[in-house]
Amino acid sequence: MLRAIIVLLVVLLAAHAPMLLNDGLFMDDWLVLKPRPDYFIDIDFLLNGAGHPIFYSYDTFANWTGAPVAVMVSLAFAGIVFGAISLALTATRLNLLDRAEAVGFALMVWTYPGYQLWAGKANAVYVFSYGLLFVGAGLLTLAFSARGLRRMLLRVACALVFLLSFALNSTIVLYAFVVLGLFVAIWRGGSAADGFVRRTWFASWRCALGYPELMVLPLIYWGTLNIWFKRIGVYTQHYDAHFPTLRELAEGWGAFFVTGYRDVMAHAIRAAIQVPALFILAAMLVGIVLLLLRAATKPTTSRLAIALPLVLALILFLALSSPYLIAGLRPSSTHFYESRHLLMFGLPAALTLLAFKRQAERWLTPGAAFAVMFGPALIMSIGMLWGDYVFMQARTLKQEALARDLAGRVQPAATVYALDDGFFDYPSRHVPFGLAEVTGMLRLAWGNQPFFGFALRAERPDILRGMDEARKAPGSAFHHFDPTGPQATISFQPGPAAAPNHTLVRKYYTCRLLARCDGAEFLTQLAQVTIKLGPIAGILPVETDAAPSR
Repeated sequence: MLRAIIVLLVVLLAAHAPMLLNDGLFMDDWLVLKPRPDYFIDIDFLLNGAGHPIFYSYDTFANWTGAPVAVMVSLAFAGIVFGAISLALTATRLNLLDRAEAVGFALMVWTYPGYQLWAGKANAVYVFSYGLLFVGAGLLTLAFSARGLRRMLLRVACALVFLLSFALNSTIVLYAFVVLGLFVAIWRGGSAADGFVRRTWFASWRCALGYPELMVLPLIYWGTLNIWFKRIGVYTQHYDAHFPTLRELAEGWGAFFVTGYRDVMAHAIRAAIQVPALFILAAMLVGIVLLLLRAATKPTTSRLAIALPLVLALILFLALSSPYLIAGLRPSSTHFYESRHLLMFGLPAALTLLAFKRQAERWLTPGAAFAVMFGPALIMSIGMLWGDYVFMQARTLKQEALARDLAGRVQPAATVYALDDGFFDYPSRHVPFGLAEVTGMLRLAWGNQPFFGFALRAERPDILRGMDEARKAPGSAFHHFDPTGPQATISFQPGPAAAPNHTLVRKYYTCRLLARCDGAEFLTQLAQVTIKLGPIAGILPVETDAAPSR
């Protein structure tokens, strides 16, 4: 198993290596993390508005170190590595998967490209929390067979790890499956002579009395949030919690399937045609994995062993998407930030592949079945993952180019800026910058003033009025934004060094890693920036309460 774990680690490090080079902030990262020590942020909204005390703790610590980006990247990597290792070891220790299946399964879960925010810094807490859940499951399996002081210490550690994993609220759904697994283990250890009903009752009773800390843990977490960290203001409106109708459930599950799987495959096919080099490299990496993990086990021909992963995949898919549907939220593949609800959806995909692999063993050897089923899937997953990292790195470079250009100018007599983003028309994937990103770049360039910036094409004409209402709401994250000041428009157009994302990122890696060009000059040539003072065309002014003069 040691060789299998080493293979798993090497592939995960190769798959997520671009994360180490991406030191950019994205979307809401700008609201909670400091790109430099004197950059002003107000993260009290995490405690007194959004109800995220664990997020607040991580972000506060990261900013206190003075290197928040490095801290968050470390958290994400820790979640990926420890989560994958715990998943593989737990599955083999319980004889649920063989060595090759465990590695392939863990790789599918932890390279899932439907979640496009792997490089997001604030969302690194999501990844870390997800990893902690698998660490907790591994500790629970050790505690189950332990005795004495070791058992007590393992259970305390297990409860603490699970509690921290709840920072991503939807992990509580997976936590319920872990507790269900504990119940099954206790049930299997019961006496068959008791009969099914009596045996089930005894298992339920022993599970509740034997592990009371696990039963009350979600109640303690939710009670703490609802007593001391209630969501208020815009956050109560954002989460439209309700019991969805059957039609809403069906439409929501359809949206999750389309975004989480169908769109991922379609995008992967297009990416493989446009940038085949990424998928060729992924194929070489996966080929090495297949050679090192040649299955030597007997084929799994039991119908139950084939059907169970498929059934569990369906149940997990429905269960994992349900909390978001109850909250009125749905994912989208067109905007990377709206993929944040999909982090855990690599699990149903991995379970489905496992079922198909075991079915294929009826006609092929275990090694051939593993290669046929997991090989192409891993190539697609890792290739697409690298493509997303390329997109996010290109986004970072465009942000750096804009911030660098603004910092080299004298600040115009304006505090409200609309960004006319010419990269939106460039023939390479680009998503307009969010208002937190544009405002953050203004503050980074010109200091801590009440700036407000937004991408002109991404917002509605009443964006200023909407922001004026949002900043005055209780618990708002935008108290330090002021949309009422003098206005200007920033023209941000592709420059002489502009290129498609993959070419742009390759040049950047050449500059940074091989020192074959001047990185500062490269960013200077990336975009052309001009600023025009005056009212922003097509944008409604903020309404005032002052009575008109007569």
